[in-house]
Amino acid sequence: MFGRRVPPHIVFLLSLLLAALCGWAAYVAFARGSTLWGAVAAVFAVWFVVDAVRSYSWAQNKKRLEAEKAAQGRK
Repeated sequence: MFGRRVPPHIVFLLSLLLAALCGWAAYVAFARGSTLWGAVAAVFAVWFVVDAVRSYSWAQNKKRLEAEKAAQGRK
């Protein structure tokens, strides 16, 4: 947004936190009989879990590329 990317580990942690909060909200909404709000919260929970998985894979890919680059530099 402002020319700088948020580090993947920050995105991962925030996504997991938001997924947990949305999952809890979905549970509470379903327990109280509010199907619509429970479904909305569940969709957001899944969305944030997928985002966390993607950011984790970005971090692993970055580590792999840095290791390959370091190995190329040693040759």
